[in-house]
Amino acid sequence: MKKVWLVNPYGPIEGENWRDYSFNQFGKYLSANGYYVIWWTSNFAHHFKEYRCESWSDIVVNDNYVIRLVPTSSYKKNNSLGRLKKDIIFGKEAKRQFIKENRPDLIIEYLNPLTMGSPTFSYAKANDIPVIVDQMDVWPEFIEKQAPAYLRLLMHYIFTPVYLRRKSIYKNAKGYMALGKHYLQFAKQIVESNFEKPSALVYNGINIVEFRLLMSGVAPKKLSRIEKKNDDIWFVFAGTFGPSYDVKNIIKCAQRAQANNLSIKFIFAGSGPLMDDVKEAELKLNNFIYLGSLLPQQLAPVYAKCDIGLATYSAGSNVDMPDKFYDYTAAGLAVINSLTGEISEYIKEKSVGINYKGGNEESLYEAILIMSKSIATLNEMKNRSRQLGIFFDSQEQNKKLLKLIRTVLG
Repeated sequence: MKKVWLVNPYGPIEGENWRDYSFNQFGKYLSANGYYVIWWTSNFAHHFKEYRCESWSDIVVNDNYVIRLVPTSSYKKNNSLGRLKKDIIFGKEAKRQFIKENRPDLIIEYLNPLTMGSPTFSYAKANDIPVIVDQMDVWPEFIEKQAPAYLRLLMHYIFTPVYLRRKSIYKNAKGYMALGKHYLQFAKQIVESNFEKPSALVYNGINIVEFRLLMSGVAPKKLSRIEKKNDDIWFVFAGTFGPSYDVKNIIKCAQRAQANNLSIKFIFAGSGPLMDDVKEAELKLNNFIYLGSLLPQQLAPVYAKCDIGLATYSAGSNVDMPDKFYDYTAAGLAVINSLTGEISEYIKEKSVGINYKGGNEESLYEAILIMSKSIATLNEMKNRSRQLGIFFDSQEQNKKLLKLIRTVLG
């Protein structure tokens, strides 16, 4: 049986109350298709900011899939030196254990933006193990883009060692995968020879059958008590209430919608730094409902009652294909989106929603008005969205990963 290591210190693991993470999907899918898989990840949960265990620990998901928790330090803020310290410790601890393990046949690595794949690539090179790079985001370019204009040249200079290290790693990788087509193109362009190497576009989809069964479940009481009239349109935002999302502009649009007596409601679920803004909006507005933090299985019945999903990110975000899009299409929701990546192309080409300018209240409100104008047109968008959701089914997407692995292993 071939052995595959997944190396990624981030992402919810099996059993945690979060949307099923891509690496956990990979582990379960590959282990069901003839591979023995170990996912090396951190004992500190990035999403929950808490420890999963005190030291080393193995979680046995099935006979062929183990999640190995590597001891690291903790941190409170995503953008902090504490997070960098944790990543460095993860690399050092993992490398110490790598050499004690039986050599895998292949490694799939999420390229950590600042530690740049350490220790995976030095270990793989020394032991002649092929590595597939998973391009999950574009770093450190995003950091540069978010910096004030007068600092960008300096930032680029500071990150020069990171760029050089990344180029070296990409040159030696045996294959590439990405969760968006622009990310995949980005990975190939770093080294010219990459265009000739095996690659795969593997969307971080969702199990359609399971999700749609969950949609028939019972919605939270607060939502169930509200009568939805035939001409009512419900918008939903589920996720993190943080500065990366256009939360404040949604609230402003809700205020305008109430002032204009529009038959629409805004449903929020989640948590984050802007929680106080969300709670205040619920107190002041009769068209704004906050459901608290919900488990993934609790969200599905909420989506079943809604019409439009909000993929509303702040200006400047370089996300290509957000997980929200797969959830919204699985639920058959039309989508209002602010991202300029691949998701915007799907929305335009498949006519499943409207794109607006991120961070712009007027643009968002205009999109809301257009989507609310005709129930018939909205229902057509929802039907197309539901059909598109089938394409992103995780089982179908993971088949492409399996094909890539077999190609790389020859």
